[in-house]
Amino acid sequence: MAWAAPKTWTAGEVVTKAMLDEQIRDNEIVLHAPIVSLIPEPVEPTTGASAAVALAANNTTAHLGVVRIPRPITITRILYNIGAGGAGTSSVRIALYSEDGQTQIFNVTDVCGAATGIRPIDIAKTIEAGNYIILICHAVYDTSAKTITRFVYDVTFCSADYAGYADLSGTLTIAGGAAPATITPTAFTTVAAALIPVIRFLGTP
Repeated sequence: MAWAAPKTWTAGEVVTKAMLDEQIRDNEIVLHAPIVSLIPEPVEPTTGASAAVALAANNTTAHLGVVRIPRPITITRILYNIGAGGAGTSSVRIALYSEDGQTQIFNVTDVCGAATGIRPIDIAKTIEAGNYIILICHAVYDTSAKTITRFVYDVTFCSADYAGYADLSGTLTIAGGAAPATITPTAFTTVAAALIPVIRFLGTP
């Protein structure tokens, strides 16, 4: 189904069911239909660039950032990129939370060892449009930190901490590589140039 250009109505024109279906129903379906591929971007404007940055060299520090998902999507696979690092038992955890941090949308791990390159993680999850908090960390840290492709963005507001207001990025202390059931958006430790990973969501064509 394709988008139909909005019609210019004339006074006295007889409006038929077919016209209404095309102009209202069908266009609403196009506007709100799930998409099959997207990269959630930080709510803070990016520079259009990316960089490889190491995760914390432990499994007790998680990196978080607020990202925007512009359209609904039913995810079947997550892709992210490892530049270097790690060893035999290394694994990476990725989790997604509602903007208020009180609902964990998904929580997945990739047992990646010393592997590098684009890594797929299979998942089945429908996500609505909105702002979300993404978390990435070592689920298991082994020998050296994994470097992850992250967004390069304007840090003016992402790295600033305003007491009582939700942080847009930072780090969070966790226990043993586990993603907490809920998180408090005002409790991030804000850092300059925080690691917000470049992650691609793939859906069913």
